[in-house]
Amino acid sequence: MDMVKTRAQMLQEGKGFSGIGFKRGFHSGNIFNEISASGGGLRKFYSSLDAFAMRTVAFTTARTWSFLYFYDWINPDARRVAKMDFYVYAGLAGGLTAGVLSNPFEIVFTRMQADEMYPERCRRNYKSFADGLVKVAQEGALFRGSLANGLRIAGLISAASGTYDWLKENTYYFFGPILLTRLVATTGGVAAAMALSMPFDTVRTRLHTMRPLPNGELPYHGTFDAFGKILKYECCWEKYNNFGSFYTGGQAYFARLWVIAFAS
Repeated sequence: MDMVKTRAQMLQEGKGFSGIGFKRGFHSGNIFNEISASGGGLRKFYSSLDAFAMRTVAFTTARTWSFLYFYDWINPDARRVAKMDFYVYAGLAGGLTAGVLSNPFEIVFTRMQADEMYPERCRRNYKSFADGLVKVAQEGALFRGSLANGLRIAGLISAASGTYDWLKENTYYFFGPILLTRLVATTGGVAAAMALSMPFDTVRTRLHTMRPLPNGELPYHGTFDAFGKILKYECCWEKYNNFGSFYTGGQAYFARLWVIAFAS
């Protein structure tokens, strides 16, 4: 699902039509079918497994540690009175911290996922995660897109944690300890997390995979520049008047977040 989302985001770049719906933009189902039809079966979706493992370990460790550290600092009450604003503050601080710390792992993983989309002579061809990390370091790009990555994780944590707990508490009051309570809380929390985090995930993907233009300059000069250019050139205010480009691949992104949240 993560590979499908990343490739859909890249295919959207520079396009004026957009949308999360089935007939606009690059639908996740079509991307999934194309990858599957290219040969290799399910193994094709796990071609960068070593990078995925390293990225998951780094991301999960940084996210969990940073959120709990800031939450303990903001809310030292031993009774742990859960408040929405505490979750938001801890999520923002912890997410930004985790985003910066895990960015070197994220950029290698993203590039390995997207490499097959380029012509043969333009591919980076990282042999492994370690090889990719060394080459990215030599390029001086280990922390390229770290702000967007931090804002993505901040949106995930601050939106999902508080929304999930609030929905679970209130549905428990009405329905009791049944599976529906967890399903409703998970779906609501993931929807809020997706709404806040995916625009920055799109920006992060663009920054991680961008290459120099013919004049030697990079197409984006940072998180805010990339955000502004997507708004200006891809959101089609004259015709569609929406933020669809930021949510291309949203079906796969939502499914991935939902499975992780429900299983954890």
